[in-house]
Amino acid sequence: MCGIFISHSEEDDQFVRYIDTICSLLDIECHVAEYKQQAGTELWDKVQSMIEKSYVVVPVLTVSGVKSEWVKKEITMAKTLNKKFIPIVQDLVKKDIPDVLLGKEYIPYDSDNPTETLLKIALQLREMKKTDIGFATHC
Repeated sequence: MCGIFISHSEEDDQFVRYIDTICSLLDIECHVAEYKQQAGTELWDKVQSMIEKSYVVVPVLTVSGVKSEWVKKEITMAKTLNKKFIPIVQDLVKKDIPDVLLGKEYIPYDSDNPTETLLKIALQLREMKKTDIGFATHC
């Protein structure tokens, strides 16, 4: 299975669950730290391992996402590891996108119409799975 890591704020958990469902349908492994809880495990070690295993990092940059220190740390870690990004950006926070992601194309997120965003995510992942050599060889 191919892997993605979803970097997000807890407030966006419902939206992340929808992305996880899409990934399951596309046979893409979705790494979300809180889905694989292991008592006693250092959270950062687990997150770091999930990012390392993933080919793509999907930062969900909503009002709460751009404020999250965890999201910032995860994005920085992914950049250090030269991971690909598929940013999802809410209009309200376009000016607050982390520097690491400036200039990258993103999928717009409308919290009033998440279905359109989810469709775009599904199409992007499906296309990447078909055409991205790195994605195919990583999986």
